[in-house]
Amino acid sequence: MMIDKIKNKIVAIISKLENKAELNYNYSQDQMAYNQLLKMFDNNIFIPITNWSISPKEVIHICNDIVINNRTNIIEFGSGFSTICIAQLLKINNIKANFISIEDNSDWGAELTRILQNLKLEAYVKIVISSIKEVPRKYAKETQKIWYDTAILEEVFKNINTVDLVIVDGPFGDITPFARYSAVPFLKEKLAVNYTIFLDDSYRIEEKQIVEDWHLTLAGEVKSHKRYTCLSNEFLFDVSPYV
Repeated sequence: MMIDKIKNKIVAIISKLENKAELNYNYSQDQMAYNQLLKMFDNNIFIPITNWSISPKEVIHICNDIVINNRTNIIEFGSGFSTICIAQLLKINNIKANFISIEDNSDWGAELTRILQNLKLEAYVKIVISSIKEVPRKYAKETQKIWYDTAILEEVFKNINTVDLVIVDGPFGDITPFARYSAVPFLKEKLAVNYTIFLDDSYRIEEKQIVEDWHLTLAGEVKSHKRYTCLSNEFLFDVSPYV
């Protein structure tokens, strides 16, 4: 009995040490990625990052995908830190790409537009404000009730034939079950022959189910990176910043 208690205590201590080591490792990776992203900007700049932001590592991964896989039609659901970095990447690398970022919060959309203008990046991304509305059943999963206003999005996308990079970090996951599911059903017919889809917060239960559904729908390949997941028709190159 005493031996079992000692074993359990040892296992608990090891588990805590492993969790602490993983936290430190993840922090180190994000700090490295953030420092690399800042190199794209002048020294005297502050880029807002919150708990809701895509991790710097994921942004680096997205930037790698844009450059290495020559992405030219980029769609983002949920605007912020990643929007600024992607726009700056397009500018400094002289990449000719169509970049649209969908945002449901008009106040944040206005503030982000101001930031982009101050950085002279407004020409590299189109911010589209699309409020949250009832979602048509053909784009919904199970008990999902709402998503971005599809009437607005259909107007935005009517002249866009192909999309080769999709970043899904919105809407907020707690506004309805499977809040981020609709991105793939909505864009499925416009996906290019070669594409990548990033889903943030894919460690959550509902996002895991979304990934499974998307995988069945698209029949592509899936790579999990703890906090986020990538789906693609094929991974010709591993563009992950590090493992």
